[in-house]
Amino acid sequence: MSELYLEIVEGPEAGRLVSLTAPLEIGSDPEAGFHLRDEHAEPRHVRVTPRGDHVFVEDLGAPGGTFVNDAEVAAPTRMRPEDELQVGITVLQLRSAADVAARGSAARPKPPPLAASERPPGHLPAEAEQDPMLDEIESLLDARTKAKAQTAPLALFVLVVFAVLVFLATNRF
Repeated sequence: MSELYLEIVEGPEAGRLVSLTAPLEIGSDPEAGFHLRDEHAEPRHVRVTPRGDHVFVEDLGAPGGTFVNDAEVAAPTRMRPEDELQVGITVLQLRSAADVAARGSAARPKPPPLAASERPPGHLPAEAEQDPMLDEIESLLDARTKAKAQTAPLALFVLVVFAVLVFLATNRF
């Protein structure tokens, strides 16, 4: 049986590591086995139970859901090293002791805010970004989400053009 760890790779406290030696409840409750400072996590959100070289993840009925590799957990689900668990806005990665020793932290850096010249068309002006709610939303977005958001207007335009072309092709004047 190899030693396993959970590391926070995205979200508050990125880089924090915990050894999995026994079943562990994860949540925002300070009394949880692995306390997350994540207001989007439930007090007792998920239970992780080590079994040899993998773990089983069990959602504890959290309304926000629990995800393993972007798939919602509906029943106890097996995780292997390198798999990711999302609880609230926190993403944890299951890691082996050998991987931790070889690579160190797997935490992903928080993307920097977009510079004015990098903002996509229709992006809020700089003065609107002073709103605390917008600052919170910006802090929750990762690099993948920001990249997808930049291409969303183009995708919508292509979809509308395609729909118009289909309409014109099927309704000849």
